Amino acid sequence: MSDPSVNPAAATTGLPNGVESPSVVYPEPLSRDDVEAYHDLRRDAAWFEALHHWSSVEGPKAMEALNGLITNDVSELAVGMGLHAVALTPKGKVVCDMYVVRTAADRFLLTVLGPSAPAWLELARKYINPRLAKVTDESDQWATYMLYGARAAAAVADLGGGPPGAAPLGDVMGGTLDEWPVWSHGLWNIGPASVRLIRAPVLGSLPGFVIVADARDAEVVRDRLLASTKRHASHAVWNVARIEGGRPAFGVDMDEHTIPQEANLDTLGAISFTKGCYTGQETVARVHFRGHVNRHLRGLRADQPLPQFARVYDANGKDVGDVRSSVLSPRLGPIALAMIRREVAPGDTVRVHDGITAAVEALPFPE
Repeated sequence: MSDPSVNPAAATTGLPNGVESPSVVYPEPLSRDDVEAYHDLRRDAAWFEALHHWSSVEGPKAMEALNGLITNDVSELAVGMGLHAVALTPKGKVVCDMYVVRTAADRFLLTVLGPSAPAWLELARKYINPRLAKVTDESDQWATYMLYGARAAAAVADLGGGPPGAAPLGDVMGGTLDEWPVWSHGLWNIGPASVRLIRAPVLGSLPGFVIVADARDAEVVRDRLLASTKRHASHAVWNVARIEGGRPAFGVDMDEHTIPQEANLDTLGAISFTKGCYTGQETVARVHFRGHVNRHLRGLRADQPLPQFARVYDANGKDVGDVRSSVLSPRLGPIALAMIRREVAPGDTVRVHDGITAAVEALPFPE
């Protein structure tokens, strides 16, 4: 899952797999401020406003109910830990991907991108017996910010907080946050507000934290972020960073026709192949244990902008896929995520659109 940095337009245009046309089909250069924010991510830190939708699954059988519905194994989650997972149709196609954190023995907090929320809630309420666990839409209860970059831990500490009851200890707090394991989460103070910090690996190798604030404290937290020395980065910057990190966005890089392994969600750690049954498992297990998918999300790198949704052709002129997300990276130049036939391997050269030559790369893109 990624931040909704791709902003689909309202009308569909018959593009591959029924995806909607985003507002910017051809990549445009980042603004000067965006470029500075991008470099801040790599050398320091920057913060983003996110449009995530939150829900909860709670009750005496919450773990069992949720485990029967998503691809990863929440039975192994200790309170204070989280994971990446996918919800599937019975035929094993992606409904959405999500982050799940266990906040109590019988309570899980989940976030999906806003546009995916109706489908997720419909699926959860259809398959989770309300006598065993309650599914609650908590979208109005939480505000979400993200602070990422090489010095993200220090940047959070500089906001003037700490665990509830802790004295402001500056570098000590930053050091403590640096030691948090990936996917751990806990309560933290930002000024007078108590927030939940989640150390989520959502931008490839760039470390950082999802900040989940009570909606009543949203402005307090936002004001602290605005008053900090860290740059407020746009969704365009997030989009470049998540593409470099090989993170697919639902609605563009994957959709309701996508098998999760096609979008590399297995290599991103969102699928358990040892847990019990869940909705859509048969397709996922068959691919993993007995076969393979016929296409994969790959990286493309070129000397010219790669038009979104353009067809991709191999050296023999065969149509082998299409471009999905496409950006102009300040570091790497024109890059894209493309869904490409499995016989086209990293290191191959392909032709895009009207003769643009691109190199196929494994994801994530190299540092």
